Amino acid sequence: MFGTSSPTKSAPESVQRIVTKTILLVIAAAALVWLFYALRAVLLLLALTVIFCYLLAPLVDFFESPIRRKRFSPRLPRWLAILIVYLLLAGVIAFGFEKIAPRLSDQLGAFFDNVPDYARQVERNIKHLTSLPRLYRLPQAVTASLDESVSTATASILNWLQSVALKTVYAIKYLPWLVLIPLIGFFFLKDARPISNKLLATFPRADSRHRATVFLRDVSETLAGYMRAQVLACLLVGAIEGTGLWLLGVSYPVVFAAAAGLFEFVPIVGPFVLGATAVLVAGFHSVRSALLVFAFLAVFRLIHDYFIYPRLVSRGVEIHPVAVILAILCGFEMGGVIGVFLSVPVVALLIVCLRHWRDLQLDRSSPIVGLEKSPRFADLITED
Repeated sequence: MFGTSSPTKSAPESVQRIVTKTILLVIAAAALVWLFYALRAVLLLLALTVIFCYLLAPLVDFFESPIRRKRFSPRLPRWLAILIVYLLLAGVIAFGFEKIAPRLSDQLGAFFDNVPDYARQVERNIKHLTSLPRLYRLPQAVTASLDESVSTATASILNWLQSVALKTVYAIKYLPWLVLIPLIGFFFLKDARPISNKLLATFPRADSRHRATVFLRDVSETLAGYMRAQVLACLLVGAIEGTGLWLLGVSYPVVFAAAAGLFEFVPIVGPFVLGATAVLVAGFHSVRSALLVFAFLAVFRLIHDYFIYPRLVSRGVEIHPVAVILAILCGFEMGGVIGVFLSVPVVALLIVCLRHWRDLQLDRSSPIVGLEKSPRFADLITED
C-alpha cells in the first residue's frame, strides 16, 4: 500500500514543477526580448563600434608591432598606436573633404536646385499617362481603372518620399554617435587584452579555457573577414558605378558614387533604392539615357550580387555563396534593412557555433593539453 501511494502523490508535484519551470522560462524569454527591444539603440551603437574596431585593428597592430633592430626592438604603447591611427583617419577624412567634398557639395546643390524642374516634369508625365486612355478611346471602365492606378501609384511615391525625408531628419539624433563610436572604440581597442584575459580566467579547467580561446579566435577571424570583404565590396561598387554613370553622361556621378559605396552596406535594399534614383534622374533628360542606365545597373548588379559579392563574403566567413544570398533574403523578410545588414555576420557566427558544438560533441572526452602554447584571444582579436 505504501509503495503504490507514493507515486500518485509525487506525480502532481512533478507536473507542477514542470509547469512552473515552463512558465518561468517563458517569462524570462519575454523579459529578455523586451530588454533587447528597449536597448536596441545601445546594442546598435555597440555593434557599429565593434565594426569600427575591426576596421582599425590591423592598422593598430601594425603600428604597435616592434621595430626590429640589431640590439633592441622598440615597441609603441598600444594607446599611442591607437592615437596614431586616429590621427591618420582624421587626416584621410580631412583630405577627402578637401578634394571630394567641393564637387559633392556642388552636385548636391545642383540637384536640389533642379528638384522643382524635376517635380514639374513628373507632373507633366503623369498628366500624359492619364490622357493616353482617352486619346486611344479606351472603354470608360479601363480609363477609370488606369486613372485610379496612376493616382494610387503617385500617392504611394509621394508618401514614400515624405517618409524618407522624415527618416533622414529623424536620423540627425544619431549624429553624436560620430563622437561616441570612436570614443568607445578607443577603449575597446586598448583594453582588448585585459578583458579577454579576465574572460578566459573565468573558466576553471585548462581544456575549457583552450576551447574558449579557439572559439573566440574563430569568431574574431569571422567578423574581421566579413568586414574586410564588405569594405572591399563598397569601394568596388562605388568606383564601378560612379565611373559607369559618368561615362553614360548621368548628372551627379560623384553623388551616386558616394551613395553607392555607402548603400552597399545594406545589400539588396540599398542598391535597389540607388538604382531606381539613378534611372529616374537619367529619365528626366532622355528615355534613351534612362534605358542605358537601367541596362548598365541591371547587368552590373546581377554580376556583383550573384558572383562577386557572395565570393568576397564567402572567402572572409567561409559561407557558400548560395547561403549568403539566402541569408540576405531571410534577413530582409525578418528584420527589414537592419536584418539585411546583420544577416550575413549572424549566419557566419551561427556556423562557427555549430562547428564548435559539433567538435565538442565528437571530442568531449579527449584531453587537451598545451594551453600555454595556444594563442590568446586578446592577441587574435586584432589580427588581419
